[in-house]
Amino acid sequence: MKRWKYVLAALFVVAMQGVAQAQQLKIGLVDFQKALNDVEEGKRAKASLKAQFEQKQAALTAKQNALKALKDQLETQRAALSPEAMKAKEAEYRDKFLDLQKTLTQFQSEMATKEAEMTRGIIVKMRGAVQSVGQKGGYNLIFETSQDAVLYAPGATDLTAQVVSAYNSGAGASAAK
Repeated sequence: MKRWKYVLAALFVVAMQGVAQAQQLKIGLVDFQKALNDVEEGKRAKASLKAQFEQKQAALTAKQNALKALKDQLETQRAALSPEAMKAKEAEYRDKFLDLQKTLTQFQSEMATKEAEMTRGIIVKMRGAVQSVGQKGGYNLIFETSQDAVLYAPGATDLTAQVVSAYNSGAGASAAK
């Protein structure tokens, strides 16, 4: 009987230690999307992508305008052209239209690939900055919130600004190596 009392007492002590440790759990949150937009390297990458986008968009707009001009020409000359000439103009229009669609698809794919490449490197360094902030702050867990994985976290600290600051000061690059 005395043994059971000791076993129960030991279990109680162990259980209370678990509760005490759980109360000391320090949790942080980081919004990676916001951090990506706020770090200096992210701002530069975004500006570079925007410049490339605008350059390619200008070329696409020129192609669209040429296609529209060809369509207008087709409409105005429809009655004056012979059936063979009309078929040739329609085939030319169709070819240019398909070329424009192909160019647009390539453009969208290329921009998505470039964005992914640029953000991939930043994210790797960002993880290093998160690790650095977590270690310095004594955090046990840090969750990423921009993917809506964390719906409720009372008592958790938003570390996004600290991570951005650490990243910009070089903590991400050194911790990621």
